[in-house]
Amino acid sequence: MDRLNSRATWIKLISIGLLLSLWYLAAWIPNKAIFPPPHVVAGYLIEDVQRAGIWQHLAITLTRILLGFALAMAVAVPFGILLGFSQMVRDLFGSWVTIGLMTPSLVFIILSYTALGLNELAAVIAAALAVVWVLTINIWESAKAVDNKLIQMARVFKLTPPSIVWRIILPQLAAPLMASARFGLGLIWKMVLFVELLGRSNGIGYQIEYYYQLFDLGRVLEYTVFFVAVMLIIEVAILGTIERRLFRWRPTTRMA
Repeated sequence: MDRLNSRATWIKLISIGLLLSLWYLAAWIPNKAIFPPPHVVAGYLIEDVQRAGIWQHLAITLTRILLGFALAMAVAVPFGILLGFSQMVRDLFGSWVTIGLMTPSLVFIILSYTALGLNELAAVIAAALAVVWVLTINIWESAKAVDNKLIQMARVFKLTPPSIVWRIILPQLAAPLMASARFGLGLIWKMVLFVELLGRSNGIGYQIEYYYQLFDLGRVLEYTVFFVAVMLIIEVAILGTIERRLFRWRPTTRMA
């Protein structure tokens, strides 16, 4: 086990080294420099993390991500479960999901800002609308795989519908819901940056757009690297830990 973990760590380090090497090549090969190499961007980042500004923008963006993610999941989970178990709901709203999936995210953002104004509520709703359809269809497909025989048995024992949902359906959907949450978080933060770029005057997305307008690609990459690093920490250290604790009963298989 220790040897496998050590091997995986070295492979990841080699992968990161390869990525940095490609970055250096892309920065130095062209006759006209397009963007700075990693050590220059790292210098910008070290300089800015000692100031309050970058952390304030990060806090604003993370707040929008949390609110947008909570709203998207609050809609997608019950909607997806209902679609999976009710033919009537599928007949009524199944086409809505398809239309939502086919509609460009930019349209949802423009409609939200037009209807609600350039404010925080519109930003959060726009980000949630852009991802809720993907989460809904993931949960819908997972609900189809729930063992219907267990539900029938629960009805024989006269369990109430809330009890059936809580004791039979949700435990079977726990793993797909966790996977959808991790997938949804990856989508929502990209949408939030897009929303900030189009209609807010603060946040990481706004900063990236601001430095792009100045054609300062070093600062663009600095904010990009900083935010991706933060989201990786949240994804791996927080959500990954929660998932391992929730599903530690599952056997793990490793390939040599």
